[in-house]
Amino acid sequence: MRKLLILIVALGCLAVLVVANGSAFTVQQEIPKESKTQPKEAVLDKDSQSDKYGEVAFNHENHATRNYSVDGKSPIVCVECHHTDQPATALQAPLKTSERPVALTAKLLEAADTKLVKTCRACHLQAGDDSAPIPTVTYPGKTAPTKLTNEVAYHTNCNICHDKAIAARPTLKGKAPGSNDCLPCHKPVS
Repeated sequence: MRKLLILIVALGCLAVLVVANGSAFTVQQEIPKESKTQPKEAVLDKDSQSDKYGEVAFNHENHATRNYSVDGKSPIVCVECHHTDQPATALQAPLKTSERPVALTAKLLEAADTKLVKTCRACHLQAGDDSAPIPTVTYPGKTAPTKLTNEVAYHTNCNICHDKAIAARPTLKGKAPGSNDCLPCHKPVS
């Protein structure tokens, strides 16, 4: 009887830990560098070089299906992030790489003959990774080019979009993270 009571208490404690730390037991979908399957969630910056800020959980499904556009009236179109997946004529500076004759859409992705979609990390490598050239861009008003590592690309793309959305919809302030709000996105390094 005593052993049974100890077992029940131990299992109860384990259940409390699992519920309290449920996110610690969540398995994130492993994202290949190229795919035709849209992930529900992804983890950005698993290999963060920061000793203060760690990985970022990114809900791809919400951004692709909910009204998360700057004006809040539509989902974000694929090419907002997957900028190489549009015709060269649609590119706006500083973008310069086009790998698709038509703009990527979820419907286009369903077609059997559609080529795979690259993840950000396929081109925007971690600082110090010399396995492929890292894209560079010279921004207006700057003299030196900026190396678009994954960290720079993520921060630039995410922060600009979030800041524009907060400016267009002030009710988002404090609900959606802006460029000066690190911890709502980044998991603290433990």
